[in-house]
Amino acid sequence: MSPSQKRSQQRRGGRRRDPDAATPRGVRRSPGSYPDKSVRVIYVAAEGGRTERDYLRQVEKSYGRGDDEQGVRPFRFHYCDPGHVNGLRPEEAVLQVVAGASSPDDEKWALFDRDSLDNRDAEIPAAMRLAARKGVQVALSHPSFELWLLLHFQHFTSQEDGRDDKVKERLRGHKDAQAFREYDTGSGKRGKGLDDEHGAALHGREHTAVRNARKLVDACPHGGCAARTAATEPIGDAAPEPYGEWTARTGHAPDCDPLRRDPSTDLWRLLVSLGIGTEGSNSKGSTNRRSARDAKKVPHQGGFAQRQKAD
Repeated sequence: MSPSQKRSQQRRGGRRRDPDAATPRGVRRSPGSYPDKSVRVIYVAAEGGRTERDYLRQVEKSYGRGDDEQGVRPFRFHYCDPGHVNGLRPEEAVLQVVAGASSPDDEKWALFDRDSLDNRDAEIPAAMRLAARKGVQVALSHPSFELWLLLHFQHFTSQEDGRDDKVKERLRGHKDAQAFREYDTGSGKRGKGLDDEHGAALHGREHTAVRNARKLVDACPHGGCAARTAATEPIGDAAPEPYGEWTARTGHAPDCDPLRRDPSTDLWRLLVSLGIGTEGSNSKGSTNRRSARDAKKVPHQGGFAQRQKAD
């Protein structure tokens, strides 16, 4: 592009992208550009400006090719980039993924945290009800996404009321998480980004993370939640699910207040839906082979959820 064309573009409102804010390769590729239509595309939006995006890139890099022997489809994440690095509020994340999807029946996930320091307690329940109406699955982390990273290395049950200082401290100090020893202590390599070194530290530990996250569902303060009742299959193109049925997909009871699920994270369901971290898979891409035909309907505090065959 010539200098005059660049100036013309700027006058028309064109914007220059910050190279540090560029979405990782393999995450933003247009789903329509995939020649193999068997590739499963999952649309994702996240409130975080960087960590979640980088994590998705690492998961796709490790497991996105699928596993022919296990009958697991290849997958790609289509990250619905807001175009800035300031992050999104919970409802904004839901609307972002709805706007970025190609059709209403596409698989859609919104990722956001409790994060009590950000004054979003009133927003999270509203965002979850909006997600239910729009057919979007939510991975809520309480207190933060870093809990999911920590669960790859250890169990964590301390109720932090939305504060994640202790979570990050444990993550930085774990003997098997040397890649995270300076995580979120500064800028650049010491910031909140995840590179291949972090990805290597997490790789192969997905089963541990899933197991630990499921334990947190079972230990939810509500008392009526159970990971065995969680659903991991896509919502599909049916009419919007009632909120009680939609939220029961998480394994939490329909009347379980999401703000009181302390600590917890729903990232495990996203991975299990892709066949990652399941029993017997050794995190190598095998699947639990759940489907609407072979799942049982079990009562769950006034609602129903798909029960996993393998607990």
